[in-house]
Amino acid sequence: MAGVFQVMAVAIRALDKRDADPPDMAKLAKIATAEMISSKELNADWQIAAAGVLVAIGSHLPDLMIEELFPHLSGQNSAIPAMVQVLADFASADALQFTPRLKGILSRVLPILGNVRDAHRPIFANAFKCWCQACWQYGVDFPLISLLDSDIVSLLNSAFELLFRVWATSRDLKVRISTVEALGQMVGLITRAQLKFALPRLIPTILELYKKDHGAAFVATCSLHNLLNASLQSESGPPLLDFEDLTVVLSTLLPVVCINNVSKDGSDFSLGLKTYNEVQHCFLTVGLVYPEDLFVFLLNKCRLKEEPLTFGALCVLRHLLPRLSEAWHSKRPSLVEAVRLLLDEQSFGVHKALSELIVVMASHCYLVGPFGELFIEYLVRHCAISDKERNDLESSKEAFSSTGAYYALPNSRYEVKIGVGCSTELRAVCEKGLLLVTITIPEMEVN
Repeated sequence: MAGVFQVMAVAIRALDKRDADPPDMAKLAKIATAEMISSKELNADWQIAAAGVLVAIGSHLPDLMIEELFPHLSGQNSAIPAMVQVLADFASADALQFTPRLKGILSRVLPILGNVRDAHRPIFANAFKCWCQACWQYGVDFPLISLLDSDIVSLLNSAFELLFRVWATSRDLKVRISTVEALGQMVGLITRAQLKFALPRLIPTILELYKKDHGAAFVATCSLHNLLNASLQSESGPPLLDFEDLTVVLSTLLPVVCINNVSKDGSDFSLGLKTYNEVQHCFLTVGLVYPEDLFVFLLNKCRLKEEPLTFGALCVLRHLLPRLSEAWHSKRPSLVEAVRLLLDEQSFGVHKALSELIVVMASHCYLVGPFGELFIEYLVRHCAISDKERNDLESSKEAFSSTGAYYALPNSRYEVKIGVGCSTELRAVCEKGLLLVTITIPEMEVN
């Protein structure tokens, strides 16, 4: 049966809109809906395929498809989660047609939201995430403010309040993760007054996910990025958070930079890289609003000489330096001095991050002063390390793992490792850095 529905969905999507006959589409929608409500089982292959038929019909006749689902969004109907999932899929597939119909959907879903069982809450939370993402996508092509009238904002406020106060505190980790992911998409659509009121509890709720696994850390970081954007860069008022309010967030994020160094294989690397990028987005969002405070914060973390914090701060400085060069122009001597004090650090991970930062500093004319030659010498020295010296150094680092190679995030169930294979990578980074400096930066003179 699943195969039949899959073929039907492909055929319907391939139709020209003029050929999508409403009576025929209505019959197919009823067949697909009847199949979906005939079982309480969720996410069966045939049920997913039937949902695909409804989404395909919605691409041509959205009102017809939605009206077919609405009668099943009431009372104790066991098909409600499946219907909500269809609406989530439709929002992801066709944001432009879904978003203008958001008010009607929210008015049907909100009355049943309080009675949703824990087992079904991730489905509803995912739906709210998809619906809000559709709004943001719609806003790329059309003014979002014209769509979000007071009724829709009120409905979103009510949904946000329930998810934030009840679902986000669930004992079920899957519910908490999916809820935080949904809240991260909703924060920019609710009123600033409600967001300001929620911040003191919402931020700790998100940070709590860093105690879990890498997947939870990625979700938390994405939600934090959206939260920081909504709180700091709104056109409708001043920032809702002072820099002092952000220090706990930034201190939590710095060690997360290390996640990108855990694995170079498969999905772990992909997830780590995406998390790393989101962390950098978070720091940039803060830096655009509080550039001087963030600069001082990062330099202070470097001065602590705690490997995970130093490594994270160097990575963030490297990323932000080209983007905040104007705001940080007067801070050049401070950065040069902080980097100079780290040249004797023994960690391969810090060596690599420091080398990458020095190359970026060179491209922004930070090395034209008295320490420029010292920094270039640092790169040359690590380019010239022999295989024997490299092996000796790696052998001497066997105690590294007991003295800081592994770092457990605060209260976390997982740990990250800095410096895996860094000797070879370090030499490659320094070689490429020197090449870049010599051929692209006229101000540099390398002897």
